[in-house]
Amino acid sequence: MSTLLRQSAGRLLSGLMVLWMVSMLAFLIIHMAPGDPARMLLSASGLDAPPAEAVAAKRRELGLDRPLLSQYVSWLGAVVQGDFGVSYRSGKPVWSMYRERLPATLLMAGLVLTVSLSIAIPLGLISAIKRHSLLDHAAQFLAVIGAAIPGFWIALVLILVFAAKLRWLPALGSATFKGMLLPAIVLALPNIALTSRLVRATTLDVLNQQYIVTARAKGRSEYGLLFGHALPNIAASLITPISLELAFLLTGTVIIETVFAYPGVGRMAVEAALVGDMPVLGLSVLIAGGIYVIANWCADLGMAALDPRLRQNANN
Repeated sequence: MSTLLRQSAGRLLSGLMVLWMVSMLAFLIIHMAPGDPARMLLSASGLDAPPAEAVAAKRRELGLDRPLLSQYVSWLGAVVQGDFGVSYRSGKPVWSMYRERLPATLLMAGLVLTVSLSIAIPLGLISAIKRHSLLDHAAQFLAVIGAAIPGFWIALVLILVFAAKLRWLPALGSATFKGMLLPAIVLALPNIALTSRLVRATTLDVLNQQYIVTARAKGRSEYGLLFGHALPNIAASLITPISLELAFLLTGTVIIETVFAYPGVGRMAVEAALVGDMPVLGLSVLIAGGIYVIANWCADLGMAALDPRLRQNANN
């Protein structure tokens, strides 16, 4: 078996163990929360004050009268088959509710990544080539500011300026270009700051390698060295942060989605937590864990495929 396949199998096994632990956390979130799920489901179906007999029958139907371990095994088996339960508040299947919100989150993630990489990579390359220039100092200063300012504060300022004062853009987010623009800017700024600094540092490290110095002494241009030697190393260094950023955009934009009332999965998780809809919150936790496991797995495989030194270390 090749080194890459061995690494892939090992990472996959580790990821499955993490997913199993995340599944236990999601199950505990659903079943240890206050409130009676049977009573909440009956209320969602239209019974404002369900009788005790109906509640008891519903608890037997849901299996809530069985031991906790038995409930977990049944729940996990249903999850493996794609059954994530129903919402305590609406009575709708949780997975269908998640699918309704997912396209808006995917659109936002795609826009943020496109904007971030389109700005951060050229900015980092230029800063490295023009090291210690005015442009480099300005880019580094803006990168520090962009990474340090809280996203919710930037969001409120943008809403005040572009929505309340100028009225150019809507204050509330929606799955349209104008509706996504303000939240996308807020989410892209810290990513641009961190990615541009990473690109700059990686480029400087590569351009100071001995083989690059030798090639430069033989008359190779800086841009020839950059595109011929530096870019592959830069691509390898960006795999992990891009993978984790994508995972964050798909799972962790809770605050920004709430500030802009953007109809994504992050806001859905907040709404579920506020009203005690634990199956929805449990699914959000489970999917978030799965996305991060897959992102880390893909990043490790990508790094191993692009960097022969990692495969050599694994062989040793």
